[in-house]
Amino acid sequence: HGHPAGIEGAAAAALLVALAIDKTPPEEMLAALQDRVGGRAADLDARLEQLPEMLLAAPSVALSADGLGEAWVAEEAVVCALYCFWRSPEDFGETVITAANTDGDSDSIAAIAGSISGAYNGVDGIPARWREDVENAAELRELALALASAATASG
Repeated sequence: HGHPAGIEGAAAAALLVALAIDKTPPEEMLAALQDRVGGRAADLDARLEQLPEMLLAAPSVALSADGLGEAWVAEEAVVCALYCFWRSPEDFGETVITAANTDGDSDSIAAIAGSISGAYNGVDGIPARWREDVENAAELRELALALASAATASG
């Protein structure tokens, strides 16, 4: 994971979550990514440039080797996740389902897309059954509250 695209991919994913917390629209997220992480990893730059055109394509095309890639590498995973979020920014469930139903590294795409959408829509944007029926739901809620409290205290 020491490849420049892997490092910049991690930075890009973190930036997307930070932008989502501020309710930044997806098109502005793309511009911010290109501005803040662009020029450091040619592979990531190339995928980011493809994204606007791929928004016109169905997920079966966009989230494939013929589109943005299958997400087996960081630059593809991050851009595929942004694609999924961009298609349904107000719908956490749709974003994650789109991401999870791919032939590629679907769990990575869904994890990143879910992080972006969760930050954008808040906990109430996550379907209730997904929050309540998950294993260790109470412990996860406590951990989330502790992390949020720590972030607020340090910010």
